[in-house]
Amino acid sequence: MADIKILVSCHKESYVPESKFLYPIQVGTEISNKKYKTSYYDNQGDHISGENKFYCELTAQYWAWKQLKAEYYGFFHYRRYMVFQKEYPVGADGRLPVKSWRPYTEAENIREWEYSDKTLEEIITKYDILTVLREPMKVSVYEQYCQFHKKEDIDRMLHLLKQMYPKYQEAAEEYMASKEHYFLNMYIMKKELFYAYMEWLFPLLEAFKASTDFSEYSEQECRAPAFLAERLFGIYFTHIKKQKKKKCCELPYQIFNDTEPYPCINPIYPEGSINLVMASDNSFSPYLGVLIQSIVDCALEENVYDIVILHRQITEENQKRILRIKREKENISIRFCNISDYVAKIPFQVHHHFSVETFYRYFIPAVMKEYQKVLYLDVDIVVKKDIAGLFQEDITGYALAAVKDVDVIGSAKVEKDVRKYLEKELKLKEVRSYFQAGVLLINLDEIKKYPVSKLIEITLKKTWRMLDQDVLNMVFQGKVKALPQNWNVLINWKYGGRSRIDIIKNAPFSLWKEYQDARKQPYIIHYAGAWKPWNMPSCDYAEEFWDYARKTPFYESILCETIVSRKYTSITEENSNKRIFRLRPTKLEVAVDMKKINKLMPPGSKRRVWVRQLFKKFL
Repeated sequence: MADIKILVSCHKESYVPESKFLYPIQVGTEISNKKYKTSYYDNQGDHISGENKFYCELTAQYWAWKQLKAEYYGFFHYRRYMVFQKEYPVGADGRLPVKSWRPYTEAENIREWEYSDKTLEEIITKYDILTVLREPMKVSVYEQYCQFHKKEDIDRMLHLLKQMYPKYQEAAEEYMASKEHYFLNMYIMKKELFYAYMEWLFPLLEAFKASTDFSEYSEQECRAPAFLAERLFGIYFTHIKKQKKKKCCELPYQIFNDTEPYPCINPIYPEGSINLVMASDNSFSPYLGVLIQSIVDCALEENVYDIVILHRQITEENQKRILRIKREKENISIRFCNISDYVAKIPFQVHHHFSVETFYRYFIPAVMKEYQKVLYLDVDIVVKKDIAGLFQEDITGYALAAVKDVDVIGSAKVEKDVRKYLEKELKLKEVRSYFQAGVLLINLDEIKKYPVSKLIEITLKKTWRMLDQDVLNMVFQGKVKALPQNWNVLINWKYGGRSRIDIIKNAPFSLWKEYQDARKQPYIIHYAGAWKPWNMPSCDYAEEFWDYARKTPFYESILCETIVSRKYTSITEENSNKRIFRLRPTKLEVAVDMKKINKLMPPGSKRRVWVRQLFKKFL
């Protein structure tokens, strides 16, 4: 792969597309009161960073000339990028191979700039120099400059050029009279050509600056060296074209309105905080509020809690309601982070009671880069003990800490298709290690070794039964510390003649016993599955949920929504042996007596597996 380095000049925090060839560089770093996270800074080594008010993005070009090693040097602007969709090779006569062209387009979001490194390399390495398409105008280059800038500046520069580089006089006269303009100081050049250009350009700019009294210049007028450099590039490029020795190409460019970087959350407290993360949509805000209420009620005053909520569309009103829950407690911080930019274009697929927010935990390492450790909690949870006890668990050397999923492990013991899925599809070496991902203690320093892109790639290969939980089990097997069952007690359900406890009893006895003991003293209650207190008010551990719900600003909303949407399932239905199946693609519903089904086709039997596969597409 060619050594191509394209510096993207940034004077503020900006998004730069992922590419092996693009490197953000902060310009004017020497005189900035803030240092942004970029690949390079223009005040390292030999530099003119402090002169940024005169040279603008040229301080990055000077720095690259003095400090950077590459085969090709390129320069973009944080809001302007070349477009590698169509090439315009310059002919021997200096003209383009078309009669008309569009120099630039505008786009709303910089994330619309999407080109592979392969495409960039193939196009760049074909030429000695690439720059932006010339822009036809009704006035000459000289006239245009005089319209917007000081005439005496361009006259002085042209005089210096004639004195210092007389052999460029012909190119200067031709370009100044031309009505085809080169703007922006954007180009990509081979090393020898770039060095020659720098050795030609900066003596001219320094001579101009030395001969100019800037004391009466406005802030805009002080940028004259940068404005003049645009015209000097046109002269230099005209000279190169006239020599007919270099392969030249022009490319359109794109201007972006939104260049804000992906959102990133930094620690709110200096050190020692209990860092918590949740993910929710707007409809789940009330239940998120109940979880927050339980955390607040159990929180100890000597601890500080940094709570981050990942979302895409939680309304400002609901955010305010949730913030009210912590009241005046100064040891608790709650912040919301909209991660639409991370997930908008990813076609995550969900099924049953799952929501797309379950995948948001993938992006915690990207959103919370400055954290070393965080605790992720599903929203359908309440806590019964200060969460600090879990957060302070030592997970050195592990990527995650989680509770074993007694439900899945129990199912695998008696249902051959479940065991086959875990061993063959997920490739788990030890089925008993399968963990429940609703409560995850995450070692971010360790988990950053596993790219988010890899998790997404695996996720999109197929629709996994337990979605991202399955993916996390695959990727991190052997790197997960087992937590006591108390920290993620799955509620029991009773439906169609079966219950979750009936399934869990099949797990190894030690695990079943641990779950039984945890039920007597749960630290975290997890309403995992289709049954929730808000659609089954009499469900297992429902009382704990409603105790917290009554204290939140959402209590009446939860009650009203439950009644209006008819989500409530009666005790009669709960204890019934009937299970309702909806037939696709129709909306027909069929009631099945699961007690009889379980007798004819016991869970895990070949007959049941065969029938399930036969009717899978219709249910």
